[in-house]
Amino acid sequence: MKTADRCLLFLVLTLLIAAPHRAGIAQTTSQTKRPDLDFDLFGDKEKSAAVTVVQPKGLALESVIAPDKYYVGPSDVFSVNVWSSPPLTYQLTVTPEGTLILPMVGEIHVASLTLAAAREKALAALHRAYLRSEVTFTLVTPRPLVVFVQGQVLNPGSYTMAAYNRVDKAVEEANRPLVNQSVYQRDAVERTASRRRIIVRHMDGSLDRVDVPKFLATAEDRWDPYLREGDRIVVPVNDFDRNVIGVYGEVNAPGRFEFAEGDSVKDALRIAYGFTPHALPDSVELSRQDSTGRIVERAYIDGRNVMEGKEPDIALEPGDRVLVPGVVDRRGDFRVVVVGEVRHPGTYPISRTTSRLSRVIATAGGFTDNASLETAEVQRHTLGPDQGDLERLQSLRGGVPPDDSAYYDLETSFRLRKEVVNVDFVKLFRDRDSTEDVTLLDGDVISVPSLKKTVYVFGQVVNPGHVPFAPGQDVWYYIRKAGGATDRARQGDVKLVKAKTRQWLSPSGQTVEEGDYVWVPKDPERPFGYYLNIVAQSAAVISVALSAIAIAIQVRK
Repeated sequence: MKTADRCLLFLVLTLLIAAPHRAGIAQTTSQTKRPDLDFDLFGDKEKSAAVTVVQPKGLALESVIAPDKYYVGPSDVFSVNVWSSPPLTYQLTVTPEGTLILPMVGEIHVASLTLAAAREKALAALHRAYLRSEVTFTLVTPRPLVVFVQGQVLNPGSYTMAAYNRVDKAVEEANRPLVNQSVYQRDAVERTASRRRIIVRHMDGSLDRVDVPKFLATAEDRWDPYLREGDRIVVPVNDFDRNVIGVYGEVNAPGRFEFAEGDSVKDALRIAYGFTPHALPDSVELSRQDSTGRIVERAYIDGRNVMEGKEPDIALEPGDRVLVPGVVDRRGDFRVVVVGEVRHPGTYPISRTTSRLSRVIATAGGFTDNASLETAEVQRHTLGPDQGDLERLQSLRGGVPPDDSAYYDLETSFRLRKEVVNVDFVKLFRDRDSTEDVTLLDGDVISVPSLKKTVYVFGQVVNPGHVPFAPGQDVWYYIRKAGGATDRARQGDVKLVKAKTRQWLSPSGQTVEEGDYVWVPKDPERPFGYYLNIVAQSAAVISVALSAIAIAIQVRK
């Protein structure tokens, strides 16, 4: 064998012997993954990780847990990661005694420490054991804990909460109605429960005052801290008739608020979520009362400077009112709707008090050839849907006679559903009568129906239905076109119903217009007793009349 061939054979054998060893190394290293990377360090994604990194489960958090605000306690779960080769991961739980047992280190006390302090203490101990490796210490599962809620709540007692919950969450749980409790009971409790003077007594003896509205306005943790084991929460009663302050005018959340000791103008404005864009912050008015309820002092403040700390803040007292005036701005989304036979139906903007009907119709492209000006109308709704009952009651105060009350109620109901603006489209648009050009208001609906080209005949006719309109013809023409009246028709009571106004008119002397209705009523069927009763009544009247005549004759004699 030649020297070259022997060298080649030696190289092949070396590779074959080394291959399993290298494959093992590759397999081991391919399983080494960093949890903060979404790819394999050695490019082999088919292999499973040799070290499982504990990831937190989905938790409903309001924000990232602040390490300097969160207090560690029993049952908190931590992940300790040593980024060596291969990396090491440990899942550790704080013991009921408040300690944490660290691998290769020993036991350290972490209960009642903030998360930041506990991390610093654990890392200092771990770094002494793992000198050449990076070490991380991470909270992965916040613990459950027990707190006690007392005072003005629906269900006082102990509650199991999560350590990332705040005090207001425990109070909310204590106000959740049980099966045998109604929502009205909860409302009665909440109407008298303080939300700004809640007291929390911690196991170490320290106290916190919880002010939920101020926390919501400022997002400062001190006004609504995280819960700790054994917290005792006391919700006091508040007198919402006297222990209140008012913030009104151009603020984002005006209203009455519970007064808390230490409140100031700045606090009041923050609880009301600051000024609106229309506010005049340099003209804020503070009014103060004496014990009799009489205003004894008014002060005018530059609210913006107070909020920015450029001017001294003013302490408030119960009963104080803060008024923020604003710029008068009457701009609004004033609009009308045009429907029916116009070239461009739709919604059109108008001025608050100056837009005319003719201008809007012109903007809508004018009428189509099929528009019926005789039946066109402007509809207006001056009352909201929730004001109808009050309007009816106010209307009845005028002393409507009993005989008219049902009819009056009918007319009022019709008016509440659709008020019609008195305008004659024919005079305005054909005859150019400018006195008919009404001013439109926000929410008006301009309705332009299509030409009917018929008159509708119904009731006691042979063929009820639409009859082609014939200008100049009277009611009887249309009845004949509908096949004539039936034998049961009461022709003396025929009525012409106008298309636009729905008036019922006697046909004599009336002009029938396109779209009108002709009503032919029915002669009612009467039983024999009905006619017998009429005869009897007539006979009685005649008898009385004859008796009166006879008496008169006798008197004259």
